[in-house]
Amino acid sequence: MNRRQFVGLAGVGATASLAGCIGGMGDSDDDEIKIGLLAYDPGSAPQGTAQEQAAELAVSDLNDDGGVLGEDVELLVADTQGNSSTAADRYLEFVVEENVDVTAGVFNTEVMTGLMSDIADHEVIHLSGGHTSPTIAEMLADDYERYKYQFRPYGNATHWIASIADLAGHMQDEGNWERVALLNEEFEWTQSFTDVLPDLLEDEGLEVLSNERYPADTENFTPLFDNIESEDADAVVMAQAHSAGPAMIQWRQEEREFAMCGQISQIIDPGAYEAFDGDNQYAISNAPAVHTADLSDQTTDFAERYHDEFDVYPNDAFSYATYDAIMMWAEVVEEEETTDSEEIVPALADASYEGTRGLIEFNDEDHEFPHDAKFGEEYLQRINFQWQEEDDGEGIQQVIHPEDLATSDYQEPEWF
Repeated sequence: MNRRQFVGLAGVGATASLAGCIGGMGDSDDDEIKIGLLAYDPGSAPQGTAQEQAAELAVSDLNDDGGVLGEDVELLVADTQGNSSTAADRYLEFVVEENVDVTAGVFNTEVMTGLMSDIADHEVIHLSGGHTSPTIAEMLADDYERYKYQFRPYGNATHWIASIADLAGHMQDEGNWERVALLNEEFEWTQSFTDVLPDLLEDEGLEVLSNERYPADTENFTPLFDNIESEDADAVVMAQAHSAGPAMIQWRQEEREFAMCGQISQIIDPGAYEAFDGDNQYAISNAPAVHTADLSDQTTDFAERYHDEFDVYPNDAFSYATYDAIMMWAEVVEEEETTDSEEIVPALADASYEGTRGLIEFNDEDHEFPHDAKFGEEYLQRINFQWQEEDDGEGIQQVIHPEDLATSDYQEPEWF
């Protein structure tokens, strides 16, 4: 146990308030299968809430089916607060005090990067549920034996940008876009949007007019949008997880003469149309799934059961990937008849699982991105959806690309 781990555990003994950070502490049975979920502000933030709800549904489904290895499954939930130090403390409580069989979750790439050493030291499998930077998989590629306990059942941002470039090429073929601008939040997960996406867009035949990054606390997008409009851009491609509110409102209310698309995490939330008071109408985002898309035989059933339980449809990878990860891990554990990580790691790495978004298989240790899910027509696919308004005034996420999964055609903003 290193010094930080010792200090973290000493803090647990010194203050009773930490016990309240973990749901279910003190009520567990040593014979139970325990899953520790690390979520960002669950019950408030949409990302952490989605992870918590998906994990609850997975555990409920497992227990309704007899549990795992004949034992009930218990879910423990801890709030990372989006902070690396806090996440490390909560993780150590899970693996040292609670002796969990597996951990799941995490939203922030920076938090996940900080946890990788702890995961490697304690050799407990972690099933990621939100972070998107290639950096995590690159750590496995550099030292597989140390970091092999990390699995990401949805891949990384390199797949996001390839799907967005495909959409842009489709929009060019349809005669909608020729010239685009890039505008990305200054976070690690958006770096590939800045470094790699421009070349992919140019390969599709589009002209990239500008490529800018901006602080995530930006509230005034008017000067940025003025520059984009002055360049006569047909669309702005954005990667943002925190600033969609002011960006979306100003784009709509100022009736900007360019489309808005990209990876806009806040409008992937199924409750976004109400939250944005309809200002996100016509905006487009890439996503791993939405409830209107039939990505697998399970997509609709899962989405409707989720809606029945929580009165909202599943949100992004936070819901779909968290549910799939837990169910896939449980299936492998049943097949191997053990929760021992040293036996489950190779079995999980070789497993195939039909999940809510398609077939999940992991890249092997020699791949550029080990233990990220495979992508392609036979595996997982990304979709691009547009918020469109129905006759009753409600908003709906309609898939506009790829064409074989489309549920609607692209709608041009009415002010264009």
